[in-house]
Amino acid sequence: MSLTKKELETHYRNESRAILKERLLLVLKAKDDGMIPALVAKGGVHRSRSWTSDWLARYRKEGLDGLEN
Repeated sequence: MSLTKKELETHYRNESRAILKERLLLVLKAKDDGMIPALVAKGGVHRSRSWTSDWLARYRKEGLDGLEN
């Protein structure tokens, strides 16, 4: 299930776990700000392209639950 930008922003603001905040930021930048995943990896979250692609795929498949370990 895909969330709206406002819903994602609310989850981001309310999340206390740093790792999940990072993954939510990734989704916000790639999905809702329209950034290309490779650019998000390089300049947005400073992670590898494969890390970025893997977490975006999990989010698309499982929604917020996919961002959990």
